[in-house]
Amino acid sequence: MNKKILLLYISEHSGHHQAAIALEKAILKRSPGSDVLSINAFRYVNPVMERIIHGAYMRVIKKRPEIWGYLYDNPKIIKKTERLKNFINRSNSQKIEKLISRFEPDVVACTQAFPCGIFASYKKRYKKDTPLVGILTDYAPHSYWIYDNVDIYVVPSKGVGEEFIKKGVAEDKIKALGVPIDHSFAE
Repeated sequence: MNKKILLLYISEHSGHHQAAIALEKAILKRSPGSDVLSINAFRYVNPVMERIIHGAYMRVIKKRPEIWGYLYDNPKIIKKTERLKNFINRSNSQKIEKLISRFEPDVVACTQAFPCGIFASYKKRYKKDTPLVGILTDYAPHSYWIYDNVDIYVVPSKGVGEEFIKKGVAEDKIKALGVPIDHSFAE
């Protein structure tokens, strides 16, 4: 049976976007009649903020990478930003609801933590049970990925899975399947 799959990523020309493209190709190769919709979630919910935040992120990475290193998975920062993160996810879940009601996906897969948080909030707010899959592409997993409403985490390695277990994710939610890559690299 063919499925409707929504792939959410952020940042064009990023590894997260490339993973979404590879997933879309793999899904369509394996199940040609599937309906796959791939969306830059950040651009969808707030295109102005996407440009501002992406620009700031790129400047920090290039000019002050130590700042990003400090912010990346710092428990103090995560705790201080928890309320803000929840507010952003809740407010954006309203916007994503329109997309979900139009497309009606059978499953949602996210290749970045931001859209994963938005859809996890959507599931909670609208009491939906659409399966949510978080697909990690980083070998240094951060806590911004962790939400109760994620059904499966696809991680790059067993080691990344073990890190998530230490962060409180149930072992049965973790599948170490590697990073999605374009099939042409495997040939």
